[in-house]
Amino acid sequence: MRAYAFGKTIHVCSILTKRRVHAAFCPDFFPLSHRFPILAPPGLLPFERITPVSSSHPAPTNAEHPTDASAATGKLITMHDVAAAAGLSRTTVSKYFNGHTSLKPATRALIERVCAELHYVPDLHAVSLVKGRSQLIGVILPVIADAFYGEVLRHMQDQAAAAGFQLVVLCSHNDAATEEAAVRTLRSMKVQGLVITAVASDRNRALYAKLAGELRIVFLDSYVDADCCFVMNDNVQSVGLLVAHLLQRGAVPAYLGAPAVARPSHDERLSGYTLAMLRAGRVPRIVPIPADSLTWEFEAFARAHVGRWLEAETGQRDRCDALICATDRLALGAMAALRQIGKVPGRDMLVVGHDDVPMCEYISPALTTARQDLEAIGRATIDCLTRPDNTTRIQLRFPARLVVRESA
Repeated sequence: MRAYAFGKTIHVCSILTKRRVHAAFCPDFFPLSHRFPILAPPGLLPFERITPVSSSHPAPTNAEHPTDASAATGKLITMHDVAAAAGLSRTTVSKYFNGHTSLKPATRALIERVCAELHYVPDLHAVSLVKGRSQLIGVILPVIADAFYGEVLRHMQDQAAAAGFQLVVLCSHNDAATEEAAVRTLRSMKVQGLVITAVASDRNRALYAKLAGELRIVFLDSYVDADCCFVMNDNVQSVGLLVAHLLQRGAVPAYLGAPAVARPSHDERLSGYTLAMLRAGRVPRIVPIPADSLTWEFEAFARAHVGRWLEAETGQRDRCDALICATDRLALGAMAALRQIGKVPGRDMLVVGHDDVPMCEYISPALTTARQDLEAIGRATIDCLTRPDNTTRIQLRFPARLVVRESA
């Protein structure tokens, strides 16, 4: 099994024949749990696009890829071909790819030039067998289509590329069994380490404890055990900023929490709100939500529960005039609920979010929120995995900053 590039994404599921790679990513052949993409830094892997073989998609001809040496010759370029073209021994070329520092700069430059001309990239699996570890970092996220994770991944990828690593990104779809399968898949790929946003479940607690002695695991934004390495936002501090801002404006804020899909962020943000209100001599007001909800459909979740809460608030003399939402996506749903009963967000009720995803600046009204330092979080996560000392327990929380816009 080898990985071949489709644009900026490598697919692990590939089929090799003796003379040509005919197909990459065959959904009918591989089970769903094995179809995971690798996000590769732009320009790092000079592969040509590979077209799957079928009756309607025949194998590419030499004319379609005239600069691809393997396509032109009808065979896969090997390290032996690189050595022959460079006029060097295979041992010397192997030393280059295994990171030996004894090679002269001129020799390294020659090998790099020949590799570029032949479009050669070493077999990552073979390299990992020699080194015992690959130049891959595994990342497991509960969702992919989320602006927060997309932004963190961008900074993680930049940091990984600078250190000579690539990210292998897998999605657990917020399912503990799928998360376990992803962990085992990445372990078999001999990754340098794992970055995990853990599902809110104790199912894999023992697995993480067992793997901790084998490779470094850094939890991003959530974890299952406090005795671990993690990198995350300082949730108590960031929600405290929102409470202070609204109180300063003379508003009394209620709080809408997120579904319990991420521990401990869910509990920490609630604690941050409660502590800030009590310190200000105010009574915390919590929008009722089900404790067992594990949905990632935050907008629909917020619209439904804020709508019911607003109905219950009608006629009460001590109504809240502001709402703190645990995420920006929740704030979108909350504003939709206000509009449904004829209220104008930002005028009839102040609304704030948390995270500052890119859309916040462009919705109406533009959303006041707490901006997480996603660049620092992303880069620190990779730094924890690539530093020489992987025995020290690292726990980092980064403060957020208030971004004031039209909604509050």
